[in-house]
Amino acid sequence: MGRLKVAIIGAGSIAEMGHLPYYQKHPQVELVAIVDKNLNRAQYLQEKYSIPKIYSSFEEMVNDIKVDAVSICTPNADHFPIAWEALNRGIHNLVEKPLTTTYKEALKLQKIAMEKKCVAMVGMTHRFRNDVKALKKYVETGELGDIYYAKAKILRRRGTPRGWFTDRGRSGGGALMDIGVHALDLAWWLAGRPLPLSVTGHLVKGIGPYSTNFTHVWKSAIDENNNLGKFDVEDFATAFIRFEKGLVIHLEVSWAINGPQDEGLKVELYGTKGGVTLDPLAFYYEKDNIFNERKLVVEKNNPFEEEINHFVDSILKGTVPNSSIEEGAEVVKMFEAIVKSSELKKEVML
Repeated sequence: MGRLKVAIIGAGSIAEMGHLPYYQKHPQVELVAIVDKNLNRAQYLQEKYSIPKIYSSFEEMVNDIKVDAVSICTPNADHFPIAWEALNRGIHNLVEKPLTTTYKEALKLQKIAMEKKCVAMVGMTHRFRNDVKALKKYVETGELGDIYYAKAKILRRRGTPRGWFTDRGRSGGGALMDIGVHALDLAWWLAGRPLPLSVTGHLVKGIGPYSTNFTHVWKSAIDENNNLGKFDVEDFATAFIRFEKGLVIHLEVSWAINGPQDEGLKVELYGTKGGVTLDPLAFYYEKDNIFNERKLVVEKNNPFEEEINHFVDSILKGTVPNSSIEEGAEVVKMFEAIVKSSELKKEVML
């Protein structure tokens, strides 16, 4: 097999910072095209990364050139139709998180990927962090015993993104779909991906559009998106999820909240023999009737680069990727239940 011919669908910030540089570096990849309705933005990235072709639609591209794999970096609502068309053509997929905005769509992608024998992966970048992989080793070697409680949170004080993120029609949801996906996925994956049983969720548009002075603003890479006025999604979400084998996960996420700044991703796991925390990176246990706290020393890595390399290797070797489409679908299932529980104001069984 020659070099993989890869195209990027969507020319926003995540494509520019998290995908294009690492495909370009990979010796077994040939970047062949960028697709975006905004041809000016596509042309900017084309020139920056010396990519041969730009197109305004996926259909235009596949009718013109051969593509082996795509990274789908579009607004969330566009993930399903593009991934569906690509998989039907036997094109391997790396889809930015979340996989889809509905569980029904996720199951359709899962089915077609299996039928076409395509590698289909979801961009859960935090799984590729060295500190996260260190915690995973503690879990897998049984150092924690039976894990019965986990907490996951990202609480921005004033960090609502601009652009399509606050438009439900394009994003499928607010803070939960944007940053909550990373928090929930990471806690669930570290705990061994147990089967979810029930969900209690609570979503709120608490702060909404704000004009707070002297604070950082999360801007879109595409200037015209920064002036979109629609805001019909939640900016705070919390959930309590019960799983098989007695595990519960408590999730908290916000774009904007009247409280302390705690923007970093925090995950904590507690078991019968020990516990771990991501920030600070530590292992907690008892030995000889003495409680111990062990700080872990792990060199930082570039998780985006590892993610892209892993996707390419999975295609070349024909292996199931970390952060598979099946796992991405399960996360969407949990999100859908969180939203339903919030709407019904009661616990929802899965």
